[in-house]
Amino acid sequence: MGKDQEDKQQIGLTAKGDEAIQVLVADRRFANQTDAYRFAISYAMAAGLDPADAPPGGYNTKFNALGTLESGSSIRDLIDILGIGETHRPFATAEKLAELGVREIARRLEGNESLADIMTSASG
Repeated sequence: MGKDQEDKQQIGLTAKGDEAIQVLVADRRFANQTDAYRFAISYAMAAGLDPADAPPGGYNTKFNALGTLESGSSIRDLIDILGIGETHRPFATAEKLAELGVREIARRLEGNESLADIMTSASG
């Protein structure tokens, strides 16, 4: 077996994910795409979305994982503690969670659900 692949330093979304994040920031639901991206990661975790269901490739860089997305280690720690996805590659896992999260949240917003409804359903 080969050596584990290093974690991603630049993370982003696919073209479909980028369209979805535009829905999240529309109408000032989020201050910026970084906040929407972080929220999508959290939502995906809470909703039990599986990063294995995300597209395997086609991601375009949006953020520097360290610095822009996370200045501490909370996302990495949470992925490790919860055992989600590739725990040895937490930013690669976070990217896939964000992709799934933005798509699901955008779909639900376009179906006239509120962010409050979406958050409530993920926590239940």
